[in-house]
Amino acid sequence: MAILDDIPSGIDLRDPHDARTWADEAESRPWRPRVRSQIATLVRLLPRVLELGPGPGLLAAEALTSTAITSYTLFDFSPPFLAMCRERLASDSRVRYVLGDFTQPFPAFDDAPFDAVIAMQAVHEVRHKRHVPALYRRVLDVLRPGGLLAICDHVPREDDKSRALHSTLAEQRAAMEAAGFTAVETLIDDPLMYLCCARPPAGHK
Repeated sequence: MAILDDIPSGIDLRDPHDARTWADEAESRPWRPRVRSQIATLVRLLPRVLELGPGPGLLAAEALTSTAITSYTLFDFSPPFLAMCRERLASDSRVRYVLGDFTQPFPAFDDAPFDAVIAMQAVHEVRHKRHVPALYRRVLDVLRPGGLLAICDHVPREDDKSRALHSTLAEQRAAMEAAGFTAVETLIDDPLMYLCCARPPAGHK
């Protein structure tokens, strides 16, 4: 039977200790550098980027090696993660720091509309995959015509809670299409993770 209740997190990413532990453990996963490089390549020529759930700022640091990016907005609900981002990126005047919850209506971002919205290992923080299409409808509202949505996340494990929390690649692509995105493309499809992207529909304003 499908689980309809939201799946609580086992850690509190608003807690500095839990956030640091997560950041240290996440970087032990060998696939993360490859994904960061791929996403950074996707956005390197795009001026305005919004990253959802940037964590400690490693993807941002790699993407911001591009001089074509003029503004890079970090949107996270975790004050400790934003503090880590500030420590890593403080010297870069292109970075905007926004504390907020992307499971809720987005704030009025100063630099919207964006040329790209990206998320790496973060979308499951909506805490149930049934919420993902609604998140992507909010994303669509802050993307310019011809913009890019790029998402990396975990492949669900076999247990029911993981399958409720994490979308399969097929479910992720379906969520993009349900939100109105087109030209959905799979860039990485590995046993533990995937990366896919999509574009706003023709006539998007």
